[in-house]
This record gives sequence, C-alpha cells and structure tokens, in this order.
Amino acid sequence: MGYFFFSCLLRLSVVQIGGDGHYTLAKVAFLIIVAACLISVGYPIATGMPPDNAGRVAEPLAGTAWHLVAFRADNGSVVAPLPRTEPLIIFGDSGTLSGSAGCNLYSASYRINGSTITVDPVAATGAYPATAQGLAQQESRYRELLVAAASYRVEGDRLMIFGPSGKELLVFLRAEQPESVPLLATTWQLTHYTTGGGSAVASPIPGTSITLTIDRDGTLSGSAGCNAYSAPYQLNETGLAVERVIATKTSCTEPAGIMKQESAYLDLLRSAAGYRIVGDTLAVIDGNGRAILFFAAEP
Repeated sequence: MGYFFFSCLLRLSVVQIGGDGHYTLAKVAFLIIVAACLISVGYPIATGMPPDNAGRVAEPLAGTAWHLVAFRADNGSVVAPLPRTEPLIIFGDSGTLSGSAGCNLYSASYRINGSTITVDPVAATGAYPATAQGLAQQESRYRELLVAAASYRVEGDRLMIFGPSGKELLVFLRAEQPESVPLLATTWQLTHYTTGGGSAVASPIPGTSITLTIDRDGTLSGSAGCNAYSAPYQLNETGLAVERVIATKTSCTEPAGIMKQESAYLDLLRSAAGYRIVGDTLAVIDGNGRAILFFAAEP
C-alpha cells in the first residue's frame, strides 16, 4: 500500500497547472488523481480483515462491561451463546479483566496499544463445574478465543474482537445496569472472591455464609462468615467507598480456615472503589479496576 501511495504522489507531481487554456483540464486531472489515491489507500478491498485502524482512535475499554452475543465456533461458523449463559467481561483500569464465562468466573491480564489487544492466559474457577450440556464446551471455547485476541473495534454499543488473521472471534454488547435488582435494600450472598493479589478466584468455604446489605441510611452490614460487621459507605453512580469497617470479636474454629477467609473478605471490602450489577450478580471493584468480590442476590 505504501508503494502505491508513493506512485500516486509521483503522478501528482507531473500534473502541470499552466495557462488559461490548460487550467481547467489540469485541475480536473489533479482532483481525479487525488480521489484515486484516497480511495486506494483509505478503503481496502474486503478480504475478511478488519478495516485499517491506523487513523482511528480506539475507544478505551477500561471501566466498561460487555455481554457476549456471538462467537466463532470450532467449525468456523459464528453462533450465539446458550440462552441465559452469556459470558460477561469487565475491563479494569489496571490491565486486569474479569467476569463470568457462563458458569465459572475468570480473570486475566490484558494490554492495549492503539487498536491491538493482548490477553494473557485466563485463570478460572472450578467450584461450580458446568453440568448443562454444551456449557462446558462453550466456556472452554470462549476462554480460548479471548486469549487469541489480536485487535478490537468498538462501534456504538458493540465490541468486536479479532484474531491474528483478522477474523471476527467475539462480539459483545455493552452491558446495562438493570433496575430489577437494586444495589440498595438487597441482601447479597458472596459467591467468589479474589486471592493471591487478584491472580486467582476462590469460592467461600462450604458451610460458611458471607452476606452484604447496603442500606439507604449510608451504612452497609452483614455476616463475614463468623462475625457480624458494619461500615459507613459513600456511593456515587458506580463508585463505592467503604469506611471504617467494624466487626464483632468472636473467634470461630470451624470450619477450618474460616477466620482467614473472614479477614481476607473484610480486607477486600475495605479496598472497594466501585461496583457493577449484571443480572442478579454484584461485582465489587477495587481502585485498580479489578473485580474482587462477587455476590448473588438472595431470592
């Protein structure tokens, strides 16, 4: 393409805008050559490759959330995810993405440079194995395509991720915060939380229950598994700041690890900086944009 553009410039250089008798003809020739150059350089032939993004300002993904609506299956066809199992992806500000693959939760590091995107190997939970027919295969394929990402493009409310060959791998729609499950006055049950500095995701110890209720009076409270806790909070659209967590002082011995889990949970809660509700799931996000706590709304 660079050679063709250079040859266009050469042709432009030989157009002579002379006297009155040749001015109109030369002007028309000049405009035709300019148009040919622009069309040849700016509008590549449709080959299945995504449009050239050299002059496009890529929309930043940090702080956005998306639902999967289509993906490329093993046989090369583009299909929709199974009903009510649509994967969710949340892009954090610190280069970490996380979400639900349909059944299990996942997280991974990502890097963006212009319109290119690189996703590191995905870490996923295995606490709730996919048992529905086809769901386990869909989750595996989704994670595989995510790691194969090479570039992306946002058009309105659609996010498209392409592979190295330019084929469309994943198509998402921007996630909207539903009104059916409000943040306030809902009892939330912890389903997963991050460990190892956010590099892994764990589910609560069987036999323990960790809850969260955010009241309208500016106080949140719940059970940390052994002790009850409460704290004042500040809320601003999707921002959530938790202040001065206070908990009772009971020491539980069973089940094993309950106190360590409780301490980890309260530390994560203190680092809350934002939230997002998708369906009946509440994700609490830290200051680096990482989803650190996942809750499900109690019926």
